[in-house]
Amino acid sequence: MAGPLDGVKVVEITMFQQGPVAGMRLGDLGADVIKVEPKTGDPARGFMRIIGTQVGLKGRNYYFENNNRNKRSIVLDMKTEKGMEVFLKLIDKADVFLNNMSIEAPLKMGIGPEVLLKRNPKLVYAHASGWGRKGPDANTLSFDYTGIGRSGLMMSCGERNAPPAQILPGMGDELGGLTCAWAVTAALYAREKTGKGQVVDTSLMGSLIAMLGLIMAAPAILGQEFPREIRAEAGNPIYNHYQAKDGKWFILAHLQPDRYWPNCCRALGMPELENDPRFSSIEARGENAKELIRIMDEKFATRTRDEWLEIFNKEGLICTAIQSPMEVSNDPQTLANNYFIYADHPVFGRIKMVGFPWDFSETPASWRREAPELGQHTEEILLELGYTWDDIIKFKDGGVIN
Repeated sequence: MAGPLDGVKVVEITMFQQGPVAGMRLGDLGADVIKVEPKTGDPARGFMRIIGTQVGLKGRNYYFENNNRNKRSIVLDMKTEKGMEVFLKLIDKADVFLNNMSIEAPLKMGIGPEVLLKRNPKLVYAHASGWGRKGPDANTLSFDYTGIGRSGLMMSCGERNAPPAQILPGMGDELGGLTCAWAVTAALYAREKTGKGQVVDTSLMGSLIAMLGLIMAAPAILGQEFPREIRAEAGNPIYNHYQAKDGKWFILAHLQPDRYWPNCCRALGMPELENDPRFSSIEARGENAKELIRIMDEKFATRTRDEWLEIFNKEGLICTAIQSPMEVSNDPQTLANNYFIYADHPVFGRIKMVGFPWDFSETPASWRREAPELGQHTEEILLELGYTWDDIIKFKDGGVIN
């Protein structure tokens, strides 16, 4: 079945992650995404050492593969007159132009929003930047790391008084790409009503602030920060995480603690705690949190995580395992909902990939093609634009394409 964006044509000039992920998500939804690359290609094609080892698979790398599935690649030297001609023909037929260059770069190339929207008034011009199009730092360069630092994420994780939390790479770019794709779909819907295209501006900073909405609402509305917590002093000990005998961790998550306190005491095998005056009310448990957490830590160290989860489930508690990334990728719940998918890759064979964060009953998202080799579809796309094989030979001789 066709996806919800079937028939939408996206032209992208993107690199590394935020922009490519936005295009990938639009491709997942059925859009025809054409990735325009210089002769050297997206630098992510050679980005092979992001986890401290060579992660190539038969000459490719999983970083580029994840970010660029469901796309076609055309190589163009846009510094040449003919290369720019081809690009503008693509724009004439496009619904969306997507890029994550610096704010100034498209202007210098002559493909800024005013130029392209004048040429194609129905175009959605989407720019996934670092800091947004306005403000004193709009033109400042950025990467995922700078975004997660300046947005407050690193100081919203980890325990109180600890240094900024180390965040694994890519989360800012991934969210930035997803936010950009979301904004593009809204702009396409608006175009259906107005007939007009527009500039869509999203950024790393804006996406991460939105993700931290609850945390950021405190300084914004109250003028004070939401405090970082300390696990051993959690004010609500049954809304906390604990370590089991096997070294694995789990979460108890009760926002109505008085309701679930008797169940917790039964699960612990310590019914005497229920009416202990130190712990018999929300206020008492908060005042004596360190002592209660110490008691619970000692008790939880006597059984494995799976044993505790079985007990918790029998008592009707709200709980879950804290999983490693490997565990998540094999979790039957994630597989059942296509959060991870299997694809028949022409090079890798049967492969598991990160799937889709949404589901559509009539127009499902899908994996349709692997990430393209550099320029894999150049001739195909040129022929679709009306060029002939003689034109293609001339383009190659003139250095316009590879």
